[in-house]
Amino acid sequence: MPFASRLAHSLLRSAVRPGPAPRGLLSGPPQEPLGTGESIVGLTAIFISFLAPAAWLLSHLEDYKKRE
Repeated sequence: MPFASRLAHSLLRSAVRPGPAPRGLLSGPPQEPLGTGESIVGLTAIFISFLAPAAWLLSHLEDYKKRE
């Protein structure tokens, strides 16, 4: 069997053969609850990622107005 044919066969073998369905997200309570520190770090990261760009634009608004 030529190399290209063997390669195609090996690549397509998993696509042709049906296997178990991939598992999705599990619902229910977490196995290990988040601690207070982890919650604070996560909420701080979200807060900064949403408000930092807006704060940057508002603080430099006058600079943007001066450009011609």
